[in-house]
Amino acid sequence: MGGVGEPDWEPGQRGAPLPTLRWEQVRRHNLPGDKWLVIERRVYDISRWAQRHPGGSRLIGHHGAEDATDAFHAFHQDLSFVRKFLQPLLIGELAPEEPSQDGPQNTQLIEDFRALRQAVEDMKLFEAKPAFFGLLLGHILAMEVLAWLMIYMLGPGWVPSTLAALILAISQAQSWCLQHDLGHTSIFRNSRWNHLAQQFVMGQLKGFSAHWWNFRHFQHHAKPNIFHKDPDVTVAPVFLLGESSVEYGKKKRRYLPYNHQHLYFFLIGPPLLTLVNFEVENLAYMLVCMQWMDLLWAASFYARFLLSYIPFYGIPGALLLFVAVRVLESHWFVWITQMNHIPREIGHEKHRDWASSQLAATCNVEPSLFIDWFSGHLNFQIEHHLFPTMPRHNYRRVAPLVKALCAKHGLSYEVKPFLTALVDIISVHSHTGPGPVLVSEQNFPTSLPSWS
Repeated sequence: MGGVGEPDWEPGQRGAPLPTLRWEQVRRHNLPGDKWLVIERRVYDISRWAQRHPGGSRLIGHHGAEDATDAFHAFHQDLSFVRKFLQPLLIGELAPEEPSQDGPQNTQLIEDFRALRQAVEDMKLFEAKPAFFGLLLGHILAMEVLAWLMIYMLGPGWVPSTLAALILAISQAQSWCLQHDLGHTSIFRNSRWNHLAQQFVMGQLKGFSAHWWNFRHFQHHAKPNIFHKDPDVTVAPVFLLGESSVEYGKKKRRYLPYNHQHLYFFLIGPPLLTLVNFEVENLAYMLVCMQWMDLLWAASFYARFLLSYIPFYGIPGALLLFVAVRVLESHWFVWITQMNHIPREIGHEKHRDWASSQLAATCNVEPSLFIDWFSGHLNFQIEHHLFPTMPRHNYRRVAPLVKALCAKHGLSYEVKPFLTALVDIISVHSHTGPGPVLVSEQNFPTSLPSWS
């Protein structure tokens, strides 16, 4: 006991010294069904418990054999509550001579970032303003009512129908932003209230599964722009990210002419993401994972929408209105969410520290009152990724502190004009602008993902 070796300590032995472990031992345990991770220098065996992890086994598994301290702090509000679940999984601690992080990471940067996080907590920047989010929900509901009243008062002509579709698309886009806030538990102090409210917004107002969104999105935050870990960069076989896409297209390898994907991107990218890809993936997730409550919430959205507009348009017309709204919403989703990520570094796992990995995958867009509202404050993507549970109305306040940290350590803190950020998405697809690292054939999915 207490020597460096495989642990033989039982969690129930209170007061007994913990076995000490080296990083070389921890690194061996990063296999399916055999995963350890390190949090605050303590080593935990999450092999069996990962399947019960509220964020999904993939999310926690992505940090296997790593120091997950900063990710642990980033994703959880009530750390004392979460530590109760970790205690039975404790199997040892790092030996005193071992560094806190495995690999050649910048220890001073990690210490400075943690000091910054503590300063942010002291400034109470993780506390939400209820009135701010109440107004957001209020204006979403007001737009839903306004669109219906427009058709009711003016009739289902082309002009009122077009205006109604635009208003509904804006409402849907703002609903994405609000459910995103709730998914990150950044509104209510109680996580359960956030989850319940997210199910209402995501289900009743949008027709999607909150659990499906969290399953995808938390992985994105844990390992942004990392192949096989971030679902947002797994877009093969329709698109390829990386300079090799041109070669794949010229040599007619695989499925599509990837050297021309910047042209067909406009036809099947922005118009169809939420209308086709998200709808199919969302339904498959609910059925495979038996998320029946989410399915009922989603069904309530379609029932409300169809019952509201069938009296004016009939079934075909109501479905056409739905498609129009989804296509408009899909354009918003693609351009706004990808302008901060796709032009940045995309590649394989490099085992960076939390701050460096988030900064490598994100950039900001110049703020304004309109851009802040229109993008749901996702123009502050750097701050959002460093502090995912922070209420969005505080991004402006923390931004100067983050910028100072980046300047001190020579890290890129990129801020672009809005239109430049949009154009850069196409530059990446055509590889005329900043390009991510190469994509290999192994990046093509061979089957549907297994959700657990």
